[in-house]
Amino acid sequence: MLRDRLYGEEPEKTEDFRFHCETLFSRSSLYRFEIGVHQHPGFFQILYISDGNGDANLDGVTQIIQPPAAILVPPGFEHGFLFSRDIAGVILTLLPGALSPSVQAVLRRNFHRPSLLMLKNSLERQEVETSFERIAQEYVTHEVGRDAMIEGHIAMIITLLARADRPKMSANSKNLDDSRFGLLQSLITRHFREPQDAQFYAGKLGLSQTHLNRLVRSACGLSLQRLIAGRQIEEAKQELLFTFSTVQNISDRLGFTEPGYFCRFFKRETGMTPRQWRMAERKRYAAF
Repeated sequence: MLRDRLYGEEPEKTEDFRFHCETLFSRSSLYRFEIGVHQHPGFFQILYISDGNGDANLDGVTQIIQPPAAILVPPGFEHGFLFSRDIAGVILTLLPGALSPSVQAVLRRNFHRPSLLMLKNSLERQEVETSFERIAQEYVTHEVGRDAMIEGHIAMIITLLARADRPKMSANSKNLDDSRFGLLQSLITRHFREPQDAQFYAGKLGLSQTHLNRLVRSACGLSLQRLIAGRQIEEAKQELLFTFSTVQNISDRLGFTEPGYFCRFFKRETGMTPRQWRMAERKRYAAF
């Protein structure tokens, strides 16, 4: 699991987690309502601002916050905030890899860069606010199915915010690109265990390799190679966590020529070897 830290905390004082929830007031009031520009290598953050006002510095661009609003910040992007003293809302911090593959796909396709969404006239506003409120309630409890409930509402929030953001793009162009990208994801799911290159996928979609690369970059901010690698990592994690297959067997099923290369690939993507990741995740799940 990645070792990142929340704003203002030392790495050794930040506990490992898949998601973290707190109010904007509780975090920002510690720093006189000014969160300096910083970034998180491994965290995705979603802020919901229900009241108050402020400025958001997102990847070097300052934008005015007019509640109700949502801010989404992918890993690796600089961001900072200046809030009024009556700021109200919730900040949700999560590990993208802990989300289901389908929810990760929505994030990659729609929020590969920082986004500020004004929700005053959005049809999704009430449902988004309700989900944030429920996450905040569940987070401080230890009721049965707490994590499952939170994960479900996270998926709801991400999907609703993606839908709320649709008017920014031409409907016809977006629908066509969404259709192509959806087909590409289906093809990757079908063939990621085989050593296929960009030419193979471009041919299946009836596109040039240049057009395909442009489509993938636009849809999720990744290269085709990185998109395929992400799918391989998702599958590897599922097998490591939910089966007793050896690392060599998993390596073989994912199409790697030898286990050593698979281990290096997995560590490069996650920061751990497959065995280290399996032990850490099973230990964490055993605690529930």
